[in-house]
Amino acid sequence: MSIAYSTQTTVEKKNKISELLSGYWGNDVWDCRDSFFDSLRSEKWNFPKKTIDFSGFRQSIRNEIKYMYAYQLKEEKIKLTTVFSYGVALKHFAEFLSKQYPHITSIAEIPHAKVLLQWRSFLIDRGIKINDKGELTSHYKAIFNQLYSFFVNLYDTRDEYEKDVWDCRNIPGAKITENKSQYLLDFSNVPLEFRELAKRYIKYRTTNNSQNQCTVDIVALRLFFNHIHSQEPTWKDLTMLTRKHMENYLAWYRGHTEGMVAMHIKCLVSLRKFLEYSQQAMFPEAPELPVVCLLFKEDIPKQPQRTDEDVKYISEGVLQQLEENLEHLSPSEYIPIVILLRASGWRISDILNLRYDTCLDRTSQGWYLCGDIPKTQVINHRVPITDEVYAVVKAVVEEVKVKSTPNNNPNHLLFVRYDGKRKGRCPDGAYIRKALNRLAKNHHIVDYQGNVFHFGNHAFRHTKAVELINNGMPILHVQKWLAHASPEMSLRYAKVLDTTMRKSWEEANQQGLFKIGENGVIKKIDVTDIQNEDVIEWEYIRQNLDAVRMPLGYCMKPKKLECQTQLNPCLTCRNLCTTPDFIPQYELEIQETKALIQRGKAQGQNIWVEKNQTLLDRYEEILGVLKTGKIHHKSGKKGRELVGEERVNA
Repeated sequence: MSIAYSTQTTVEKKNKISELLSGYWGNDVWDCRDSFFDSLRSEKWNFPKKTIDFSGFRQSIRNEIKYMYAYQLKEEKIKLTTVFSYGVALKHFAEFLSKQYPHITSIAEIPHAKVLLQWRSFLIDRGIKINDKGELTSHYKAIFNQLYSFFVNLYDTRDEYEKDVWDCRNIPGAKITENKSQYLLDFSNVPLEFRELAKRYIKYRTTNNSQNQCTVDIVALRLFFNHIHSQEPTWKDLTMLTRKHMENYLAWYRGHTEGMVAMHIKCLVSLRKFLEYSQQAMFPEAPELPVVCLLFKEDIPKQPQRTDEDVKYISEGVLQQLEENLEHLSPSEYIPIVILLRASGWRISDILNLRYDTCLDRTSQGWYLCGDIPKTQVINHRVPITDEVYAVVKAVVEEVKVKSTPNNNPNHLLFVRYDGKRKGRCPDGAYIRKALNRLAKNHHIVDYQGNVFHFGNHAFRHTKAVELINNGMPILHVQKWLAHASPEMSLRYAKVLDTTMRKSWEEANQQGLFKIGENGVIKKIDVTDIQNEDVIEWEYIRQNLDAVRMPLGYCMKPKKLECQTQLNPCLTCRNLCTTPDFIPQYELEIQETKALIQRGKAQGQNIWVEKNQTLLDRYEEILGVLKTGKIHHKSGKKGRELVGEERVNA
């Protein structure tokens, strides 16, 4: 038996089961058309299944399964259509139990860790469809997990930390991702010799880490402890652990995780943290050797370098198609969720964590969306929204206020399930993604290559980040908007800017380029003529360059770059050689420059005045030298002789 519970508890629970099954619930075949289900059945029953048959199970297990569904229906934790949708899966599950576990008397006796692989193999042998990732479809995958979780919690009344399978919903302060349906932490496949050690560590981890992270930690410990147990079967602790043991483990582990780079790294990082904590917390089972002598820095591979392809954002063309077809998204309750994903750039979990009584805030500047960001622990985070988005959210708020009660929405969620197994909780985020992809398929939302676009909830966040950066928002402001823990996270999206700029440039090219005609008028040219034209992309120049017309051409200095020679480049050049013969020209330049200074002062152009004053000082300095009858040449005689030699040699 995979769990331990007292005989008294078992008797009490069995009596409770028998009590509920004394009426219609006790029938082995349920018919949805029976008047018994009138209060649970929707007015229109479009589901093809009219009956569900439990008779394939042995009596004790049959009663357990009927009890679970009856209890959940009465408590409005599940819908009648959902129960009947499990009919085919239950039929196969009855055959599976008869073959694999013919002697068990309770669902709770099934070994949770290995049964899922057995169940999958059993179904594959019977031709049950597997998805592209090699996973079972939802009903077949969920059937055992739901039954096992329900009866473990029903029979085992011990403290959660004493059990081999923890339900995070029963652990105070445990961090559960509300938009997912994962609650269990399973230690049953960790060797008994090390199981309590693993539990002690994970108990600490649940105080600061999510259920998902704790699951990774358990996988890492399970792999490590099973390997060590196979090498040292008499060990009950890690005190004698050596580098040799670690080298053997790493050699095995690389082969075991081949092709799973991300998981490989995560598990090794988790293992290192466990070893470090066990020593810091002075666990008696901790290794005697320091962790730095057991697990080296180079043992853990570096994360693959991220590329622009890792930032999955949605192109403007796809967004336009989505907006045109959003009204057809089904179910329609997902429409405001998608609108907020698009407008805010928040994670799907952040959107589904919004509270209807606190999600909107008004300031003198306009409306804001307000909510807590659990991942980075940002409380009351706010981002501005348009009046149109406010109107959508306000409509949802008003509807939810009317429908919500302390029973069906105790946490005042903006997006909530009022009944079924997720009663009082938000929708599963995966269902929003699936609905978007159904919409894309049914209404032919395609990418630039004409392929049906595949939506991901997180792509809306990437898209918003890229838009903010490309529109000129500073990285630190983007970090604040997205509630990133560090600016480095926001910088990931800045890398897309070059790609976006090139795409914009290419689009501009498709619309045509411009050049300056002989009469000085800007005219459009055909793209096909580019190779035969000396093209000046004048619009870009006008926006970004000074484009000052000089006697011999144009100065293309960027506007932000200070020019040291803009007014008269020769005056600062060492190769300028001038003689007293040029005195008249210098006197004329001085006269014109003084006139420019006076004009600049009259117009308040201080910068222009300063530049011309510098020029005037230079003119007067050179003129003073010339009036003494000397030559002005910074390079001097050697410079003139060098130039002469170069001319002779040429």
